[in-house]
Amino acid sequence: MDGKMLMTEYEGNHYSPTADWQDRIDDACEKACQAIAPSWPLDRAIAVNPYWQRINRPLREVAARMAVLGNISVFPARNYIAQAWHTGRIQPIDLDYALKNSPATNAAFLTKDDCVKALHNPLKLPQLPLLIDVLDDDPEQHTRLSWRQAITHQVSQTCAAYFDTDQADWQPNRKQGLYAFWRDTLTHDHGIGMLMGLPDLGKQLGILPATASDAEHWVMQRIGLPETAWADYLEAVLLTVNGWASWCAYLGWQAALKGKTDPNLRELLAIRLAWGVILLQCKDDIATRRAFAALQDQWTHAADTLKQAEQLLLVDEVWQLALEAGYQQKLAESLGKTEINAEDDLPEVQAAFCIDVRSEPLRRSLEQVYSKVQTIGFAGFFGLPISYSPLGTKIERPQLPGLLAPSMEVTEQVCQACCDEKESSLLTQAASEARQSQLSRSAQWKQVSLA
Repeated sequence: MDGKMLMTEYEGNHYSPTADWQDRIDDACEKACQAIAPSWPLDRAIAVNPYWQRINRPLREVAARMAVLGNISVFPARNYIAQAWHTGRIQPIDLDYALKNSPATNAAFLTKDDCVKALHNPLKLPQLPLLIDVLDDDPEQHTRLSWRQAITHQVSQTCAAYFDTDQADWQPNRKQGLYAFWRDTLTHDHGIGMLMGLPDLGKQLGILPATASDAEHWVMQRIGLPETAWADYLEAVLLTVNGWASWCAYLGWQAALKGKTDPNLRELLAIRLAWGVILLQCKDDIATRRAFAALQDQWTHAADTLKQAEQLLLVDEVWQLALEAGYQQKLAESLGKTEINAEDDLPEVQAAFCIDVRSEPLRRSLEQVYSKVQTIGFAGFFGLPISYSPLGTKIERPQLPGLLAPSMEVTEQVCQACCDEKESSLLTQAASEARQSQLSRSAQWKQVSLA
C-alpha cells in the first residue's frame, strides 16, 4: 500500500492515524528494534555477538542486510583473505572443502579459479539511502559535516547526557523520557544548525510531535515508503546509532528479566526518524520532491537490492568457510600433539578461570610472568543470585552472570551482640549517614583538585 495514501488528521502536535495503520507501524518498529543486540556496561561486560538477534537468518543473508542497510562488513575484507591465501594461512585443500560444503556454490557453478580471481576485484555492494542522505545535496556540503555525521553526533551527545549516572555533576530531568529530553535539548541547541549549514534550523522545531509514538507515525506517513520496506528502513535508521541502540536494547533486556518493558529503544528510533522530517522542512519544494522520488524509488526495490547483495557475497562466504576450515585443521593438529606433563613438570599453581574475554588477558599474563603457573578455562559461571548494595549508597551490584536477574537483594547492617533490632537499625542509619558524608566530602575535594 502506498504510504502517501494513508493520511492522518493533524492539529498542533496531535496525530490521529487509523488504528489499523498505527498497529502496522508499531509492528514494523518492534521488528526493527528486535534486530539490535544488547550491549552490557563495562562493569558487568559480557561478550555478545553483535548479530545475536539475527541468528534466525543464514549468514550470507545477514551479511547482505548489514552491508545494504548499515554499511557494515560481516565477512573479512578481500585484501585480508588474499594475504591469507598467498601466505598459506588458507590452503588449497581448505578452499576445496569450502566449495564442496557450500550448496549455493554448486547452483552458481562457482569454481576455485572464480574465487581466486575475485580476490583481485574490490567488493562493491549496493546501499539503500535514508531520508537524511537524499536531502543532503547542498553543493557546499564538503565544507561542513554531512547531515548524517552531525545528526549522529547530536543524538550521541543527547544519549550520553541522558544515560549518564556516575560522571556528570548536573543530571538531566529524565521524568518525561528520552524523546522528550531530546526534544527539549534540541530546542535550546543553537549550534547544531550552524554545524549543518542550516542557520534557520531552530525555526522548524515547532513541528516536532510531543511524543515518540506520534513521531513514528508522523514520519512514516510523511515519507510514504511501501509497507514491505518499513521494517528494513527502520532497522537501517537504528544502525546509524547502533552503539546507543545496543545500550537501549540492554536496558530492554534488563527490564524483561523483571517482567517489565523499557521504552528507550523505541524512543531512540523516534528521535532518529524525526530528524529526517525536520530536515524536510528546511528544503524547498523542488528539493523535497526530488528527495522523495529518489528515496521511494530505491526502497520500492529494497528486496531486489538485498538479494543482489546476497548474490555478490557468495564468494566471500566461501572464503570465510575456507578461513575457518584452515584454522580448525591447525587447531586439531595442535591438540593432537599435546603431551601430558611428567610428574616432576607439574605446575606449582593451577588456577581455573571462567571462559571469558576479560579472563583471557589475565591468564596469559600469569603464565608469562611465572612458568610454574598453569591456567585452565572452565565452562561455567561463578557468583550468587544476589544484588549487593554497599552501606550508605544506592548502588546495586549484581553478583551473578549478566544474562540473569538477581533473586535477592543484600545490604549491610551494623549490629552488636547485645543490641536488639531497633538499636541495630539506628546504628545502621548512623553508619550510613556517616559514610554518605564521607563520600560527599571526597567528591567535593575531587572537584577542588580538578579545578
